[in-house]
Amino acid sequence: MALDSDGDGSAKRPRADEEGNQGGALDGDAIAKRLRVDEEGNQGDTVALESYGDDDTTEKGIHGDATVGVLALVPDGDAGARIPREDEEGNQADSTAGATTRATRDPLSDLPDDLRLKILTLLPLKSAIHSSVLSKVRPRVWESHSQDRECPHPFFLHYDLVAGTFPSPEQLLELLQLRRGNHLHRFSLVVDRSGVSALCFKRILERVADCAVEDLHIELRSTSAKMKIAFHFPKSSRTLVRLSLRDINVSHVHYKNAQVFSNLEVIHLYAVRINDDVLCKMAALCPVLRILDLCYCDRLSDVSRLFERTNLMRTLTVAECAGVRVLDVRPVFGLRSFRYSGSFLWPFYLPRSVAFTDLYICYNVVMPPHVSGQWFDNTLSNTSELTVLTICSNALQTGIAKVGNFQKLKELQLIMFEMKAVNLADIYAFLKNCHCPILKSLFVQLPTVRSDMPLVDAHNDVIEEPPEDVLENLKVVKVMNFSCHHIAVQLVLFLLRKAKSLHKLLLVAPDTNQLNVSDIPDIQQADRLLLNGSLANGKLVLERCSTAPRPLHSEVFAKL
Repeated sequence: MALDSDGDGSAKRPRADEEGNQGGALDGDAIAKRLRVDEEGNQGDTVALESYGDDDTTEKGIHGDATVGVLALVPDGDAGARIPREDEEGNQADSTAGATTRATRDPLSDLPDDLRLKILTLLPLKSAIHSSVLSKVRPRVWESHSQDRECPHPFFLHYDLVAGTFPSPEQLLELLQLRRGNHLHRFSLVVDRSGVSALCFKRILERVADCAVEDLHIELRSTSAKMKIAFHFPKSSRTLVRLSLRDINVSHVHYKNAQVFSNLEVIHLYAVRINDDVLCKMAALCPVLRILDLCYCDRLSDVSRLFERTNLMRTLTVAECAGVRVLDVRPVFGLRSFRYSGSFLWPFYLPRSVAFTDLYICYNVVMPPHVSGQWFDNTLSNTSELTVLTICSNALQTGIAKVGNFQKLKELQLIMFEMKAVNLADIYAFLKNCHCPILKSLFVQLPTVRSDMPLVDAHNDVIEEPPEDVLENLKVVKVMNFSCHHIAVQLVLFLLRKAKSLHKLLLVAPDTNQLNVSDIPDIQQADRLLLNGSLANGKLVLERCSTAPRPLHSEVFAKL
């Protein structure tokens, strides 16, 4: 593998070594050696980093100019074989003849999380976002990188405004004034004190905008600050690529004749007080918006209105926005990733012609049976390209097993609001009727167990027979909130018996009393021997806190 840049072939961007220190250009052969891993961890094809000469390959750093190559992952061995790009219709095109077979490969997704994160930190912010969107690793890797205060990406500043600590709001203004005009990749501000005035906050953001910030995170934790401070979106830096807001009001003023944000591709709004009109105005100023996350934004009601102005959106999350009553995303033909968590909405439409790669559907109430058939036609009509699915027990109860095309599904997550015999029967029915021949990872989120809940219910008979030969390629299972409840144990026994290729089954129980498998009541001797044997050979692992692996949809928004 080689690390090249346009022009004179020299890569001048400072790199972070394994200890986090800035150094010279990285040794291309050393990186190539680390990247020669396939999905199973074996030595495989070499993955190369190639730079493309476009207008944003030069960035200005704190201490001057630093020439930065815009990097993209391409298979090694053919200098002309570039990574397949998506056009505005979502189709993949390859600029080099004979590269069709490479278009289906995603080298970045095949690498371990820590190595993918290392690669992303070497890229300019915009290129890192593009790579993570195309490779479907954004929620798991890029998000953790962008939120990490020890992030090795250069030109990152994080400040907590806490009473009695450095810096005070006035000191922060002075610090930003000193670096005025110097480029800033990321700026994060958390306000946890009541003494920050609206005027001071406004001036801080003006100074940040003067630094041409690309990645901006603002969070208010002080109750008094939430009441008097508002975020004026049109006044932000026009170089923004990513915007993250949490617990703050978004103002409705200054939108008239405002300039567009031609680089802004990612917007995260978490518990933000914003209404439909303001959100539509924001979207109108973001012509290249690709990722939009709306979480706990209770003042929204009709999210569908903004989709008339967002032609390039690839990823959409609407989670626990209690006021939302209408959600029709059919106009968003480029959508590839969709996450919804909240009350049941009807009508509920997804684009019928779109082949989603990952879906997250979680309803906090049971779907009415009389609309279930229409719901399947409107929501899950095209699952042919689906590789990751998160679905909740409230949807399983209505017979989601009617949908059968999950031939490419690799990861399944089940969010269970209840775990009774009927719920286990629903899981059996899904696995039996929705044959998933290449399913490799299964994650099950069980409901939180109360201390007074009996381990054995009065109705423990599962009416659905366990399916046969449906988990041939399943390798990893992780069960969260595990208890020794009879039905949960039945699920574990089923997986141990039927998943012939299973490498590891992890049971995570915060309550240590729930991990004593030997105390499970009303269990047959053969089942007890299977559990003890699996514990002895390392296939069954008990954990008190959650560790890797994590699902792609790692955040469960609903309360279990």
